[in-house]
Amino acid sequence: MKKVTIQDVARELNLSRNTVAKALNNSDTVSYETRYIVIKKAYEMGYSKLSPVVLNQFKLRNKIDETKTIVVLTRREISVFWNSIIMGISDELNTNGCKLQLNFISEQDEKNLVLPLDLQEEVSGIIILSVFTKEYINQIMKYNIPVVFLDAPSNIQEITSYGDIIICESMDSMKKITTDLINRGMRKIGFIGDTTYCRTIYDRYIGYESALLEAGIKPDKDIIATYHANTKFYKPEEVEAALSLFPYMPEAIVCANDDIALYVMRYLNSKGLSVPKDVAVTGYDNVEEMSKVEPFLTTVRVGNQRLGRRLVQQLMWRLKNPIFPKEVIFVGVEVIFRESSNKSVSVAE
Repeated sequence: MKKVTIQDVARELNLSRNTVAKALNNSDTVSYETRYIVIKKAYEMGYSKLSPVVLNQFKLRNKIDETKTIVVLTRREISVFWNSIIMGISDELNTNGCKLQLNFISEQDEKNLVLPLDLQEEVSGIIILSVFTKEYINQIMKYNIPVVFLDAPSNIQEITSYGDIIICESMDSMKKITTDLINRGMRKIGFIGDTTYCRTIYDRYIGYESALLEAGIKPDKDIIATYHANTKFYKPEEVEAALSLFPYMPEAIVCANDDIALYVMRYLNSKGLSVPKDVAVTGYDNVEEMSKVEPFLTTVRVGNQRLGRRLVQQLMWRLKNPIFPKEVIFVGVEVIFRESSNKSVSVAE
């Protein structure tokens, strides 16, 4: 039987010998789609010099009917909010007969570009729940495993070529909340959220700003905190520091998430101010614990378990359609108006 050569594969695909050689060596100078086609064809033709790494890649793309292992990567930010997303992921993977491997990435691992050992084994796909640095993401992408991201960096173009991205709608929902505050007579409306961190926080700020501008209100930078914070305002002291810099207390404060809103309300309470009588406060995420806080928080319901299932569904589709263009998908949300924003201000005030 004639030995299959690189030239044979190149002739079959109508590609240059040089392109095929680079693809078989898993070179980044050849697009992923072309590498996949070349590897698949070489395997089918019986090309004998496929490296274990390349052969493993081929197997990963074609074991659609076998049990697949899906790796989920996230920072150590365990809370009810994240737990419910992971529950949705687990349920949907079980439905698809897949195994879940959950890995928590420490700050040190991210800084030192240390990846989980699981990625060196036979993995079918990756779901990334946290917004990691570009350097860390580049390390992950070297394994050529299909990836679905939840959210993205503020500059989403940094990862659009890497994998599919699922994003919770944020701009319109935050605009709706801010517009409601304006319609209630409020004009001095602040905002707190680290817009340098991820796309959804950035979009929430844009929605807030858009509502003000459409109402003819110039955003007051003195009551806006969008700068980079070490923990993205996930610690009360960072929120308190931001509020202490406000030269006056706004009539309302739009918060990028419910955690920030909780810290804002606690701060206001410590200063003898009540919500919403003195200051209206809104959030985003509809965190379960917040339903126990009085007054009830105006927020945005994401539907976390549904979101987790959607991440898996997209990854399953990607495994079956590896050469289709990458997608950015916005998931619908629901604005919930509650007591924390129920404040009316007269024109004279």
